[in-house]
Amino acid sequence: MKQSLGRIGVWWLLMLGSVHAAQYEWSVVKAPSQLYVGESGLVQYRCLFDNSAADYTVVFKPEDAKNYQASMVTQNDHVSNGKRMLTFDVLITPNAAGIVEVKQRVLIRHTTFASIENATIGRDNVRKYDFNDEKVQMPRVTIRAMANTADLSGEITLAVQVDKVKVRSHEPVHLSLFVRGRGNLHQFVPYELNISGVKGFSEPAHKELSLGERGYEGEIRQEFALVAEKSYVIPPFSLSVFDTKTHTSKILRSQPITIEVEKGYVPGNLLDAHEISDYTVWKRYGMYGLFILLGIILGEVSRRLWRYRPQVEKRRAFWDSAATEKELSVLLSLRGDIRYADIIRMLDEGIVNVDGAKKKLRALISVHEGKR
Repeated sequence: MKQSLGRIGVWWLLMLGSVHAAQYEWSVVKAPSQLYVGESGLVQYRCLFDNSAADYTVVFKPEDAKNYQASMVTQNDHVSNGKRMLTFDVLITPNAAGIVEVKQRVLIRHTTFASIENATIGRDNVRKYDFNDEKVQMPRVTIRAMANTADLSGEITLAVQVDKVKVRSHEPVHLSLFVRGRGNLHQFVPYELNISGVKGFSEPAHKELSLGERGYEGEIRQEFALVAEKSYVIPPFSLSVFDTKTHTSKILRSQPITIEVEKGYVPGNLLDAHEISDYTVWKRYGMYGLFILLGIILGEVSRRLWRYRPQVEKRRAFWDSAATEKELSVLLSLRGDIRYADIIRMLDEGIVNVDGAKKKLRALISVHEGKR
């Protein structure tokens, strides 16, 4: 297989790089010397190569142990002054009191010269790179874990609120509980609310948390719906917290909340009959009956009187059929009535139209009938 000059050059550079394999060194930049159980501390590891180490891959996944939890916060990989440097920030949280030995392992993968040569030159029988994997023990970190029995550790607050304090019977009250701050909030145990005579419904705790250098930061919200027939008191919520800022234990406690329940409309009560001896009820029923009877009588009288109502029919005048001034003038002239002379003249001269003439005729006839 004929090789190009460029491929030969690449091959030669890679061969020189493989002769001088990169050297690296692990170190601990910072780490806490002591922590309380549940308190989180940041351990920073650093790996420094003596060159750019482009043919090296570093894979680090922190692992929990029996007496502590380990979580990756951030990692950084960059080259400065021709040397590659990797930094890993790991959050360590002790689970039990005593001496905590933090032991972590990392995978360092080196791409072999033969693999690079085959891929660069283009041999057909090579389909993937070959690697040399090495499990490296990272520097050991010793932390003294001190006893702590608090539910949570960190800088944490507790808040409780309801949407209303006065309701009707069977109307729900919505209760919201908030735990906010930073610390080991991921270990929060949801509350169970049991109140005598109250039916409670709850949703799973909603967590909005992000991992930072001081632990988990954010908010935890728990929602309840409470339904009752009688007034009741929501007891205080309490949470034991170890304050990592002052290194003191304290109890966070909410205030009791009184819920006043008023009587609502019970369907069964709407159908209950009143006692016969209740004079007011009988009087009310009597008035209802009297009004009903009066309505029946008035309706019957109105129905009979309607039969004898006068039947007034509108009389039709002989000129109503006229549609034009000329036609109306001819009809009036044929009548030979001297009373229509002025109206005929106004129609012939165009002083009035058909509608105006008909109005004058109705007025003329009304005056004549009134004199009679």
